[in-house]
Amino acid sequence: MTLLVLLPALFAAYFAHTRSPQLAFVGVYIPVLLWFPSHFQWKPPLIPDPSFAEASALAVLALLIVKGIQHYRFTVTDGLVFTFVLFVSLSEYAALGYKEAQNLMASMFLSVLVPYLLAKLLIEPYQLRTTLAKIIVIVLCIIAVLMIYELFFRQGHGLWQKALGPFFGQGWTRDTEHRWGLTRAEGPFLHPIMAGMIMVIGFRLHRWLTWQHAWPAKPIKNWPRLPLPSFMAALLLLGMVSTLSRGPWLSAAVSILIIFILVHVVKLARQPLKRYILLLAILILAVLLGLAADEAIKRFASISTEEAAESSQELQTVAYRFELLTTYGEVILERWLLGWGRLGWPQDKFQWSVDNYYLLLALNHGIISVTCFTSLFLYLMAKLLNRALHQPTSKTPETEFSMTLLALLVAHLIFIATVALFQTNLTLLFILFGWCDAYLQTSSQPVPTSSTPYSQPDFTSNRFHFQRTL
Repeated sequence: MTLLVLLPALFAAYFAHTRSPQLAFVGVYIPVLLWFPSHFQWKPPLIPDPSFAEASALAVLALLIVKGIQHYRFTVTDGLVFTFVLFVSLSEYAALGYKEAQNLMASMFLSVLVPYLLAKLLIEPYQLRTTLAKIIVIVLCIIAVLMIYELFFRQGHGLWQKALGPFFGQGWTRDTEHRWGLTRAEGPFLHPIMAGMIMVIGFRLHRWLTWQHAWPAKPIKNWPRLPLPSFMAALLLLGMVSTLSRGPWLSAAVSILIIFILVHVVKLARQPLKRYILLLAILILAVLLGLAADEAIKRFASISTEEAAESSQELQTVAYRFELLTTYGEVILERWLLGWGRLGWPQDKFQWSVDNYYLLLALNHGIISVTCFTSLFLYLMAKLLNRALHQPTSKTPETEFSMTLLALLVAHLIFIATVALFQTNLTLLFILFGWCDAYLQTSSQPVPTSSTPYSQPDFTSNRFHFQRTL
């Protein structure tokens, strides 16, 4: 029954053949990625075990190659992504051998490299930005409804495990997590904190679509005072809250702050140079405030886990993450180039869970992989910031898509310092990288949305006012 994994892949291949690979990516692969948990896999002999999303990605890539790859241009981002995938794969192979490393190597190809390339090749060149954002938001709104149900009524396994578990015959279970007397919802995303961050992505894309007037403004039937965009925003926020995870909440707050600052910087200053100066002044002020709070932060970080446990669970969680840096710092230096391989490093029995993706990546795959990964963030953030600060003064600032992408990158940069990334989140992050890279290659002209009316060509711009007729 594990062959069920191939059904979405066959549908994606059919859709890519009869319609187009770009519509198969947006209309089939993305919903499959969001809807089906990554731990449900087909386990054939002798070859790596694909998940629903991995099989669908391979199908779309195959049809894209058959029909011909267009609009590709090698960039710095490509080099960083290729190097990251290469060194993660080499690290696993060097540490554990091919037999143990084959699944991770296949996963890096199908869950990192292929989604990145598909996002780069099939979204912006075909003007599918608004379509993709809408599909992500709609799918996440449906998932949010089920997560709200989990928050109050879940008992034992989650909804996805009850629906799909019997077909796969595997003993995969997760203990239901509770906080503040409530069940933490996780949806199809393996962990509540992962689900919360994915809801942040949906919320930010929804806000951009709302500013673009991409949703119909009609109120919902029987709810005359609640327009559709407000209803969808409420669903996404409740889905985020249902995870009871502080990391995604902090990331959402940071993304809102980023948008707020950039919008007001663009509005207050007309010239790019003045905008840079104003933003630099804000950053200097933030650094000064950080230095003023430096002693308090050090005092807060120096609390041991045992001391923090006596105070509150929240303080214990923060102290645990700070102690990870001192616990595993020397372990990283022992094998700094390629790391220890996945979970091959000597674990501390009191700190076996490494809730910091940068630290976990350094332990597993070495400093080079971490350098490539963080360089992707810094490079794309710098390019997006430059794009945002050079937009025309006549344009409404919040509709500039570079601000939304930048806010999502900054939110992820903070978020993954508090948790280890699971497969769906890692794939979405590299789709975001590919989307950013493609966006930065496009012209400064806005991409038409479904709400943009068709305009007739302006023949009066011709010097002699001739009209060419066939």
